[in-house]
Amino acid sequence: MPQSPEIVLQQVAKKIVPSDQEQEKMIGLSQTIQREVEDVLASAGIQAKVSPQGSFARDTWLSGEADLDIFARFPPTMEREEWVEKVLPTMRKYFSRYRVLERYAEHPFLEFRVDGVRVNIVPSYDVKKGEWKSATDRTPYHTDFMQTHLTPELRREARLLKKFAKGIGTYGAEIKIGGFSGMLIDTLVLYYQSFMETLRHASFWNKGTLLEIGKPEGIVSPREKDPNVDLVVIDPVDPNRNLAAAVRPDKLWNFVAAGRQFLRNPGLWYFFPPEFKPRTRQQFAKRIDDTPGHELLAITFNHPVLVPDILWGQLMKLERSLLEIMAREDFNPYRSALWSDEMKESAILVEADRTTLSAVRRQKGPPVSKSEDSVSFLEKHLSSKDTVRGPWIEGDRWMVEKKRGISSIRDLVKAATREESYALSIPKQLGESFGKSVKVLQNREILSMLAKKGFDKSLWEFLEAKPSWLKTDRC
Repeated sequence: MPQSPEIVLQQVAKKIVPSDQEQEKMIGLSQTIQREVEDVLASAGIQAKVSPQGSFARDTWLSGEADLDIFARFPPTMEREEWVEKVLPTMRKYFSRYRVLERYAEHPFLEFRVDGVRVNIVPSYDVKKGEWKSATDRTPYHTDFMQTHLTPELRREARLLKKFAKGIGTYGAEIKIGGFSGMLIDTLVLYYQSFMETLRHASFWNKGTLLEIGKPEGIVSPREKDPNVDLVVIDPVDPNRNLAAAVRPDKLWNFVAAGRQFLRNPGLWYFFPPEFKPRTRQQFAKRIDDTPGHELLAITFNHPVLVPDILWGQLMKLERSLLEIMAREDFNPYRSALWSDEMKESAILVEADRTTLSAVRRQKGPPVSKSEDSVSFLEKHLSSKDTVRGPWIEGDRWMVEKKRGISSIRDLVKAATREESYALSIPKQLGESFGKSVKVLQNREILSMLAKKGFDKSLWEFLEAKPSWLKTDRC
C-alpha cells in the first residue's frame, strides 16, 4: 500500500533539515573562512566586501550536503585580470593546506573541502542592482531577497524540492548537469508556496510557461520567448533574466514527469535513489546481447586535464557533431550519453540502427520537370566513376545508385577526424588528443572499459534507458 505524500515528506524532512548542531558547525566554519579571506585580501592591499552567499546564506541547504559559498565583492573598477593574476594566486597560496581546485563558471573561482564541507571562494563586483558586470553580481541581491521573503515553513519546502530535484538527477546548473539552480528551486517554492503545489502546477507546464513573482502564470508570447527555452522564470532581482535559461529540455521534462509520477505514486526513492549495484561482466554482456536490432558503440578518447565546466561543454559539442555526421551518413543514431573520468579519458555512448552499410546507396535527384536541375544532375552522375547504376527515372524523379565511400562507423569516425569535408566540430582543447587516441568499440568490445572510474554505472544506466524514479504504482 503506497504511503501518502504527507507521510513521505515528513520522513524526508527529518533527514534533510539540518540539526541545531549542524547549523552551529556551518555558522562557525563560515565565520572562520570569511575572516581568513578578509585577512588575506587586506594583507595584499585588496579592497573587498566578504560575505557568505548561496543556499547556506538563504538557509535552504541540505543536511549532510552543505556547500559554503564565500563571496568577495570587489569595486567595479577592478579588472578581471587582477582577480586571475593577483587575487587567485594569493588565495591559493594561503589555503594551500587544503587541496585547492580551480573551477570555472563565467570566471575562475576556488574550491576546497574543510571537514567534509565543500567551500567555494567566488569573486563578484560590488555594483548597484541592474549594473551587473558579471553573473555572480546578482547573488548578494538574491540572498537579501530570499532572506526577506522565505519563511521557516517555505525554507522546509525549498529543501524538499531541492532534494527531490537531486534525487531525480535534475539539480545543478553546471554544464555537466544542465538542471535547476538553487535559486531557481527557491523561486519556484516562493511562487507556488509549497513543494506539493510546485509539483501540481509543474504537471501542467507547457512549452513557453512564464512565471514571475507577483504576477499570474501565463504563456510567453512569441516575441518575448527564446524559441530554445521551454520555461521562463523571471529573476526576482533582474527582470531581464530568465532563471531557467540554463535548464536543458531533458532535465526540465524529467522534472515535470517525475513530479507527475510522485503525485500518483509517492515514495522515498525520488529523494533517495538506490545506490548503483555493481554488475558482473557476464551481466553486462547478457544485457548487451539482449538488445536485438540495436548496435551499441563507445567512442573513447584521451584528452588533457580541463576545468569540468569547460570539459563537459566541449564533450557535448563533440557529441552533437558526431551524431549529426552519423545521421547524415545513414547510420541512424537515436540515443547517446556521455561518460568522463574528468581527468584524461572520456567516451560517447551511442545506440544506432546499424554500424555497417551496404557498399552502394540510392541517391534521389530532381524532378524531371525541372529542366536545368535535370541537366546538371545528369552531367554530374552519368559518367562519374562512383556511379554504380543509373541514372533512371522513378515516378517523377531522377534516381542514381552511387558507390559508398564509407561503409562502417569506425571508418566514418576516422575519416571525420582527418577530412574537413565531414565538418566534424572538434573543440580546440580536445582536437589533437582526440585525433590521436580515438577508438570505436562495438557491443561486447565495450566491456574492456568496465574498470574505468564510474563507467560501469554510466553504461548500465544507458542500457536500462529508464530513470530510477520510474516505478509501478505497486512499488
